[in-house]
Amino acid sequence: MKCSNCGSQNIIKKGRRKTKFGFRQFYYCKDCEKGFIGSKLPHKTYGPKVIVSAVSYYNLGNTLEESAKLTNRRFKVKISKSSVSQWLKELKNICTYYKIRPQVVKNYDQAILISKTFKHNDLAYNFKYHKPKLEIFCGNNNFSSLATYIKKFEKGCPEFFNDIENRCSQTKIEVGIKKESRYNNACRLAGFALKSCDINSQRHSVVENFMLVNDSSTIACEVPVWFWEKNLDMGISGHIDILQIRSNKIYVLDFKPNAFRENEQKRTKIYFTARRGIEDRI
Repeated sequence: MKCSNCGSQNIIKKGRRKTKFGFRQFYYCKDCEKGFIGSKLPHKTYGPKVIVSAVSYYNLGNTLEESAKLTNRRFKVKISKSSVSQWLKELKNICTYYKIRPQVVKNYDQAILISKTFKHNDLAYNFKYHKPKLEIFCGNNNFSSLATYIKKFEKGCPEFFNDIENRCSQTKIEVGIKKESRYNNACRLAGFALKSCDINSQRHSVVENFMLVNDSSTIACEVPVWFWEKNLDMGISGHIDILQIRSNKIYVLDFKPNAFRENEQKRTKIYFTARRGIEDRI
């Protein structure tokens, strides 16, 4: 964050100020001794919450006018359908759902997200999947077993799943990995969604929901997975944060906002990407 008056980074937070678009962070610059209201989206009249909401409403099957009305009702603002249209054009490069939206609107009603909340080790998880995308990408026996696996969770998790105490995120496994850094569209989607978060506890669900609704590749979030070894009478369990299908490959994404700060030797997770034939293991 830089001072909007002099460009200095020697600034501190100085409470919040109420504007006609909601409460926003107020900053004070120690160099020029002037205050200013921070903005996560410079040169935008409305904040990221409003824009994220409007775009998501539209991609859930609403018209431009309906999306504007729903957003206005939620945030007590007065945006027009032309504003929603403009935001969709600006986000076209990262919100790739527009490629398949006409097909979805034609063949499906607005009940396109299937959701089920269940508990695992006393923690609540909100499993969701995008019905049209799952059927489009897994149709014609292409990853059909994956589609069957995901749809089974509409009835909840198997009873034994909650009895597995060992979680993937807590299991230490010595494994050699090749670390690569790449800033791709998933990073761009997550980065934009994070701008709409006021507190850290919102980040996980906000990123998952935004990608599930506005990305053409994301098919499900918080998907339960487990492995059971009969000979050892033990197993490990966990959840896939984000599941994608791109270029006839299955991608498993784990949302870790501070991953770049982690020491490689202290990692306890195995990351799987671009795995072919994963449906054969389900």
